[in-house]
Amino acid sequence: MSAQGEATPPLSGTRVLDLSSRYGAYCSKILADLGADVVKVELPTGDRLRQSPPWRDGSEGSEASLMFAYYHHNKRGISLDWQRDEAQPLLGELASWSDVVLASPKGERVSVAGFSDGNPTLTWVPADVVICFLTPFGLTGPYRDWRATPLTSFAMSGYMHPVGPTEGPPVAMPGQQFCDEAGLWGAFLIQSILRASPRLRDQVIDLSVHEVGWFNKLGTEQYGLSGNIKTRATNFGPPPGGIWKCRDGLLDIGAHAAHHWDIFVDLLGRPDVLSDPIYRQRSMRIQLYDLLTELIADLLADRSATEFVAAGQAAGLPCALTQTPSEFLGDPQPKARGFFIPSTRKGTGTFAIPGAPFHSAPSLHTFDRSAPSLGEANHDVYVDALGHSEEELDRWRADGLI
Repeated sequence: MSAQGEATPPLSGTRVLDLSSRYGAYCSKILADLGADVVKVELPTGDRLRQSPPWRDGSEGSEASLMFAYYHHNKRGISLDWQRDEAQPLLGELASWSDVVLASPKGERVSVAGFSDGNPTLTWVPADVVICFLTPFGLTGPYRDWRATPLTSFAMSGYMHPVGPTEGPPVAMPGQQFCDEAGLWGAFLIQSILRASPRLRDQVIDLSVHEVGWFNKLGTEQYGLSGNIKTRATNFGPPPGGIWKCRDGLLDIGAHAAHHWDIFVDLLGRPDVLSDPIYRQRSMRIQLYDLLTELIADLLADRSATEFVAAGQAAGLPCALTQTPSEFLGDPQPKARGFFIPSTRKGTGTFAIPGAPFHSAPSLHTFDRSAPSLGEANHDVYVDALGHSEEELDRWRADGLI
């Protein structure tokens, strides 16, 4: 606690060297938001997330990606061609200056100098520095050299199989949530090691997005308990469960218990078309799925989803609004909690990004720095921190090393 009564972020004083790809971007973001000094190392051609949409105001370029701006907020940035053997002395200096090194030597079109399959480690990292590898399939096994995208990670983890309509192909989950889940585990493990005794500092963590996806989504639970393989069946039960179109948006109802039908009908004013007692039986609502779906869709079409959810929450009916991203941005709940924070940087201007998914008093997180431009901190790190000269910097730049 500082003299002003403000909390010192828990990872203040911790240095993280981030050579990872998109698989480790969220891991280092969590560490940075909790106060660590994260130095994002990019190849001289730039990180691949710089080429990932969406773009700010439809523009393109290495500084216009909102993906890069979000995932690398709070980090410093340097450039270095870590594929070249000539980079290993500099990598060693950077690692000796750090507490943690993140890398993704598999699953990308680039390699990392000093990495060997025989003994998965980085030869230039001192023994007392934590290494965390984040890759699509891990450092061992027959798929270790395979590349992947969030789409293939979602599919191969087994979790795409049950998602989507009962008739038709499975549906992909958008975004790179599976990479982020691996990053979340990485951040948790790293913080645990840093807080443990020094004897654990020589840990090498091997995180597989493929395995984390299965583990976090509990794919084994139903199969392990019952032997059943989950299929693309509706997971919201018979009507009134499901997503319904109202005049002002979409309404999501999760009606599973017997009394939910009675609450639902009460909220609709007990219309005659739903008055038949047989509808109270879940088994009958399953058999009459198509009929009830048509009746309920007509009854909800002219209603306000917002008003129905407010009444349903008060009455005890599990229900919620199904919002678009733009609707969430304008929603009063995250606004009231200050969830979105401003970020201003060259190439993207000022825009809102998600802050922390929690509140604490005093605050445990910090948002002091927008995502770096390519090589922005080269002088700060190579010259001021490591003691190299401007002439060396110019020579490395001319050689394409940085």
